[in-house]
Parts: sequence; C-alpha cells; structure tokens
Amino acid sequence: MSIHPLKLLAILYAFLMGCQYASAQNRPKLTAPQVPCNGTADAVAGIYTDHTQTKYPLTIKGTAAEKAMIMKNMIAIEKLEESSRSGFKLTGCAARVSFARFGTSEYGKIKAVRYGYQLGVYKYACHVTEHVPKIVDEYRTVFRVDINPYIFKGAKAGGTGDFSVTGNLSYEIPIEARNGPDFDQESKNRPSKVSQYITEATMLTNRSNDYRNKHAEFLKIINGEGYTENWMSGDRYDQRRPDSYKWIDRHYMITRPGVPLLVPVSRKQYLEDMLEYLEIEKFNFDYSHAAKLKDIANENADWAKKQRAVLEADKLAYPNIYEAKKAKLQALLATQKADWLQKPAVVDNNNKTYNAGKRLESLGKFYDAEDEYMSALYILNPAYFNSGNAPLTKPIFMEVQFRYELGNDVGFSTRIFQNFLENFDMAALRKMLE
Repeated sequence: MSIHPLKLLAILYAFLMGCQYASAQNRPKLTAPQVPCNGTADAVAGIYTDHTQTKYPLTIKGTAAEKAMIMKNMIAIEKLEESSRSGFKLTGCAARVSFARFGTSEYGKIKAVRYGYQLGVYKYACHVTEHVPKIVDEYRTVFRVDINPYIFKGAKAGGTGDFSVTGNLSYEIPIEARNGPDFDQESKNRPSKVSQYITEATMLTNRSNDYRNKHAEFLKIINGEGYTENWMSGDRYDQRRPDSYKWIDRHYMITRPGVPLLVPVSRKQYLEDMLEYLEIEKFNFDYSHAAKLKDIANENADWAKKQRAVLEADKLAYPNIYEAKKAKLQALLATQKADWLQKPAVVDNNNKTYNAGKRLESLGKFYDAEDEYMSALYILNPAYFNSGNAPLTKPIFMEVQFRYELGNDVGFSTRIFQNFLENFDMAALRKMLE
C-alpha cells in the first residue's frame, strides 16, 4: 500500500518531534507532592526540573567545540524560559527540560547542526482511590525551540516522477539523479534542481491547518512573522462551546528580518530545470525498462508475452515523447517574452496524471494561482542561506513550538501558555541569529 508523500511527511515529522527527546533508559520518575486532592490536582504546587534533571539521559554528540556551542545556546534558551516565569506560580503539573541534537540540516550547499530545547509539561492527575496527585506519564503540553530545523525539499513538480507510456506498466523515475550504483552519491552531492522544489503544502504540514487562509499562513512562515496554528483536536471552524477542550499546536519562525526563507521559482527557471530533468528522466526510463525486461526474461507464459509486447511498444514510443518535450521546453524559452518568463511557476500537481502523453500536453502550461490541483513552486532563498564560514552550530533560523491545551480540566496548560505569551522574550531569540 502506497502512502501519499505529504501524509508520509506528516507521519515522519510527528514521529521525529514526538520521539526526538526520548531514550530507552528512563531516569527515576518524579513524584508529585503527596497532598490530599479531590477530583482535581490542578492547584497542587508544580515541579520544575532543568536540563540537569531531564527525564531521559542527556547525550549531545559532536566535536568538543560543537557540544560546547550547543550547550551554550540551549542553556541560554533555558534561562529565557525560566526568566519568563519569574513570579509565576507553576501548579498542576511537572515541567521538565531536555536538550537534544538531531543531526544535520542541509540548506543547499550550507550544512548546519540541528539541535533543540524542550520543556515537556506533564499533568497532575488526582488518583481516584488514593486521593493524592500522580504525574501523568506522557505530556500533551510542550514548548520547543528547534534550531536549524529541517525543511522538506523534493515536492514533485507536475510532469516529473513515475509514469506509464502505452499501457498499464509504470516506470520508476527517481527525480534526484540517474539511477544505478552511483544514485545515492549523485542525489546527495549533485541533486537535480527540480528535486529541490518546495511547495506551500509541504511548509504548512504540521504547522497550520487553516485551510481558508493557506497562502497567508505560508507567508507568515517564510517571512518569520506572526504565528501559525495546527489544531490537534477537532477543526478550528467547528462550532464549539467556549469552555470545550481544545488542543492546539502553535508555531513561530524566528528568522533574520526582511529576507524570506524561500523565493518563488520563475517560469524561466522551471523550464530550464525541466530540461536538466528531462535527461535524468530519459536515463531512468531506460534503466527501469531494462529492469522490467530482465525480470521476465525467462518467463514464457501468456502474461509475460503480453508484458513484453507492452515493453516493446513503450520503448518505441518514449523517444518521440522525449524529443517533443525537449522541443517544447526550448521553444517556450526562445519565444516567450521576458515578463511572462519571470512570473512565478504555478503548475499542475504531480499526481494529476501518470500518462506520459498527457504530461507532454500539460508541459509548459502555467496558472495564475494555486488551487487543489495546482501548486506554486519555491526554492531556498540564496540571499538568506549564505552563512559563509560560520560554525555549523550557528543558528541560521529557529522554529518555536508551543503545543497547549484549553478547557475546564487543563488549567495548568492554559496558565503556562498565557504566561509564555505575556513574558517570553522572542527578541532575545532573534539576537541569537546575529
């Protein structure tokens, strides 16, 4: 069973963000104050533990210099959070800090160490028979600062990827590089330009489900302005009582002002990139075709004979499609006016058709705006990602996440989130980018 790429991305992202601070070896559990409670423990004095008493063992990998810089930056964030609660009374929960390094993020030719801070907030529950507070094992309220977060690239533009030619056979067409023994190295070191495309949908995944305002939400993310919210419980547009339970995931991007993280792909760039990709497609079609033919080389059943006939027809048909695509791309580049070529590339979604002939028909068609079947394409902004010789641990940008709860039974979450809104120093985070 295949999984849609965006759904797979959402699953992967949720797994990483939910498990990134975890370890197989738990530290000893904290015990809530053993005071009488009746139905709710929301007013019981809370517990806060910093990174020295994390729930999981603290392991930061890297060189001595990298580890020192990671710890310096994360402790600075820890102190910012602690100072935001000066005079604030933590009740109804245990809040525990943890640090983690997640590997390396790649922004074009720039590499950066990805690492982060987390404050997991564990609710107190009043035990129904013992009538004393207990700490719930898992958190639903969490505050995170992700330094140099991952940006998903590889949103397939219309007309790229797997396709069929004359029959039902589908050819596997990786878009990053030519298939074969050198594929991993080529896709890592010299990936195709079309494999670096980003869409609004991929940037909004797990950051916003405000489907009525998708473009405005996207602009908030790439410009580091305001916040977006992903509702974890229900739909933001549902009719609900003011006191009903809400579970909301809020995100802020902390970026250098005035320079967006992404820029649109122009029609000219798209056409030029597609010419590069066309050579990859041609090679990968031949590679996939040869593999299919090899798989049935020793089969003599009727189904194998029919498949060989389809393979032969596809082998004859594809070169004409390739030449027609190439000629169409070159003609558009040569004949279209400069103002048309510089407009943003808004193209068919990749899943609109898998038929090679129909893809040829749609090649070179651009639209004025996104909708359910069309996507605007973006790439990393070279003007933003130009850190030069900065250390790999240097914060390039950050993502702040606060997953909070609202409702009658989650007062602890509502209070700590409201305190964050009123007192956390976002400007101090931005200074770390300087």
